[in-house]
Amino acid sequence: MTGSLATDPRQRVSAMIEGYRRSAVVHTAAQLGVPAHLAGTRRPAAELAALTGARPVPLTQLLRALVGYGLLDQDDDERFGLTDAGELLDPAHPHSLHGQALYFGGPSYLAYSGLTAALREGGIAFDHVFGEPYYTHLDRDPVLAEHYHRMIVLPHGTGALIASLTDLSTAREVVDIGGGNGSLLAELLTHLPRATGVLFELPLTEPSAVATLAAVPGGDRCRFVAGDFRAEVPAGGDVHLLFRVLANWPDDVAATILGNCRAALAPGGRLLVFEMAAPDRVEEGQAVVDGDMNALAHLGGAVRTLGGFRGLLERAGFEVTAVKQVPGTFWTLHEATPAGAA
Repeated sequence: MTGSLATDPRQRVSAMIEGYRRSAVVHTAAQLGVPAHLAGTRRPAAELAALTGARPVPLTQLLRALVGYGLLDQDDDERFGLTDAGELLDPAHPHSLHGQALYFGGPSYLAYSGLTAALREGGIAFDHVFGEPYYTHLDRDPVLAEHYHRMIVLPHGTGALIASLTDLSTAREVVDIGGGNGSLLAELLTHLPRATGVLFELPLTEPSAVATLAAVPGGDRCRFVAGDFRAEVPAGGDVHLLFRVLANWPDDVAATILGNCRAALAPGGRLLVFEMAAPDRVEEGQAVVDGDMNALAHLGGAVRTLGGFRGLLERAGFEVTAVKQVPGTFWTLHEATPAGAA
């Protein structure tokens, strides 16, 4: 056989087919609490079984698999401990991936199993599997919702990046539409000392958002407004921000959201849409397709091309005034104003 495991076509396709197995093992370990029970210590399988409520023999098999994955190691006394990589699954780790392990190995994985039905019969994959829309499901499962909102927290510096891409020196009120826990809006306001902010999100987000805004710089100039951007957007605000929102929705819903923004913008206001923009022609290795499939499976959305964004904005009554791409990435800022505005 020629070629390495990384380049041999059969090995590559096999890895794609079998990838769910590792996701399931990591998900199970996180769900049982194995990483948390091993944080800063080492334990034998029997002790971990007692702590997690798992059966010792199959749990030992799971632990050995995690050793094979490089997430745990095992010493001569048959005690297991976390590796540097495994520490990232500890919920208390500052850069924890615990929430991602629970989310992607659980409801997200199941949502993907509905793609065939969605493509053949219409509708959304998640809805086919769970019998209800994605956000309705989150609203009924506060634990899952908390994992979701922790998972989508943006890295520090995103606000500075947006502020560097466009002139916001005259902004008076920034409305972050679908802004999660408010961390992005608060950071953005640290670069806009004369502006205030409105965080507009679903009611289920309010506890996490209020706590976040109370604890971060800039948060004291933000207020939370609960609502659904598919129905309306708070009136006023001379800057509306949609960050990583439109990809979640099919064109008709995305156009409705944009239309609501247009109706609510203050005179002379502008809209900022910060999203990944897919290339017109995808090449092998471009991870933008993962985001595209994730949007499709959960909410019927898509990562759109530059032309797709322009068409969507114009359909909603906006005129695109600037498009700026973050070098070396697919992240793109579209700046738009209501068409025909003076």
